[in-house]
Amino acid sequence: MPLYRHNTPYAALVALTLFLMAACSDNSSRDRNNEEPIGGAFAPILHPNPNMDEVEELSEQVANRLIEFSYRLKERDLRGASAYVSPTIEGSSLAQGTVTGDISLPLNSKQVIREVSEKLPPFSRDEFLGALDQTLATFTTLDYVFFKTRGAEFNRNGDRAILKMTASLIGSNHNGGRRSLYAWADAAASLSDDGWILTGFSVRKTRAKECQKPLFKEVATAAGIAVDGPRIGTEGNDRFYWRGSSAADFDGDGLIDIFSSGFKRNFLYRNKGDGSFEEVAEASQVAQPSGPTSTIFFDFDRDGDQDLLLGFVGWEEDGLPLGDSLHLLRNDGGTFVDVSQEVGLNNFRGPTFSSIVGDFDNDGWLDIYVCNYERLDAAYPDSWFAATNGSENFLLMNHKGKSFTNEARERGITGSHWTFAAAAADFDEDGDLDIYSVNDYGVNALFVNDGTGNFSDQAKQFGVLDCGNGMGTSWADFNGDGKLDLYVSNMSSSAGKRILRRLAAQEKAQGVQKTLYKLAAGNSIFINTGKTFQANPEALGGRSASWAWSPVIFDANLDGHDDIYVANGFISGDSLKDT
Repeated sequence: MPLYRHNTPYAALVALTLFLMAACSDNSSRDRNNEEPIGGAFAPILHPNPNMDEVEELSEQVANRLIEFSYRLKERDLRGASAYVSPTIEGSSLAQGTVTGDISLPLNSKQVIREVSEKLPPFSRDEFLGALDQTLATFTTLDYVFFKTRGAEFNRNGDRAILKMTASLIGSNHNGGRRSLYAWADAAASLSDDGWILTGFSVRKTRAKECQKPLFKEVATAAGIAVDGPRIGTEGNDRFYWRGSSAADFDGDGLIDIFSSGFKRNFLYRNKGDGSFEEVAEASQVAQPSGPTSTIFFDFDRDGDQDLLLGFVGWEEDGLPLGDSLHLLRNDGGTFVDVSQEVGLNNFRGPTFSSIVGDFDNDGWLDIYVCNYERLDAAYPDSWFAATNGSENFLLMNHKGKSFTNEARERGITGSHWTFAAAAADFDEDGDLDIYSVNDYGVNALFVNDGTGNFSDQAKQFGVLDCGNGMGTSWADFNGDGKLDLYVSNMSSSAGKRILRRLAAQEKAQGVQKTLYKLAAGNSIFINTGKTFQANPEALGGRSASWAWSPVIFDANLDGHDDIYVANGFISGDSLKDT
């Protein structure tokens, strides 16, 4: 995802939201001396602050204090955590509750649901932290602790709050298996001289999951494929484009190898068959050209081995080619030869972010669909949710392995979008490949194939426009009915949803609230009914993955059902606030 989202178009979206907040807020004079008396931490706020700018600023203050509190707990620093808790606190603990669900999961795993209805007498701070310590003790290691604000209401003095919160704890148990605890809670906070402190924390429900043995283990270093480099956006890595990796058996020995693009050089890891890899990019002549923004293996010439397609950010200016074009590297017995000019791909320059392949015209030869974005240093989206000033995508038809021609317009692939990714599948079971194309800053496209390699965009008819910040997509059968369903990764923002929930109550904002809320709502799951697609509700899960990128669908726990792995995140520091 482009870095400038932090400061230009995304900042403009925030500016619009804040403008609407100001327009919808009650900015009339308020009698701040007419505050309701506080009768306990959870006493209702009778006169909530109506000014949305002020409420959001206060919400951020509370959120940042909770991040600091979370960090102390992750480090098991109860003394440090005490600075964020009132000397007396009302509510209940994470260990409370009646078991309402005890489910055995595959691979000797289990899930326990507890519902909490009773509240304990007020805790002392030490008792509250002691109860938290008992919960932390169930984790041998703690990788993640996050107490997060989901909603907040403040009094007009700005010194008291009622909160909706979640608490997430993820780590391992004494067997090395993964353990997690997720809690939904009501909370209360007050402003002290040192900042916001918790005065109430009342758990409503907890969900604990535990696997007795680890399902996965990080082995990149041991396997020989770990590479350190400068973080994106720092000195030595100023290209604000993501890289790509692809896997295939490039040398025909029956083992899956890995190609990974790099900033100054690429890497090709040959699988040695014993769990380790040998880096052979130089010997195989794929170390250059470096810095591709997309990679994919496929057999374009039908000679039985895997060739390699690399995409780059390229463009023309005043008739001059700049950046770089597509590169097709032909596999000749494990050594690669650049045949881009020979097959005509050197003529195609676009801000290419990904590519997919498939036989779209059913002639037996693999064609290429190229997802083009836009140059980040040359243009900004002309809309946050309906941008049309991106680049045209390519549909490169394969002429029997001899050449490729771009036939996108002629075959119905139209529009200038900020396309990030695509996935091809025969979702309508008519014997040809259709394409779902995912766009940032706008709606997506479902190009339905008529059987001859000609397409029409039917996303609206099938209910999969999915307005949002599209990053990735995959097809899979999630409900086991034999039909291909659709997963789309977007962006999920708790702060955005928190703001937009407040806007929802303001009549003036109704025209834009629904669209803006969708931009912050997270990923989408569309279930194929045979005639159309139905969006899965958020309550069924699988949607919130923060700043999501590419999804991979596979049966992670070997229970016969498709699971979803989503890469996410952006430039982050050591603090949860630095994101």
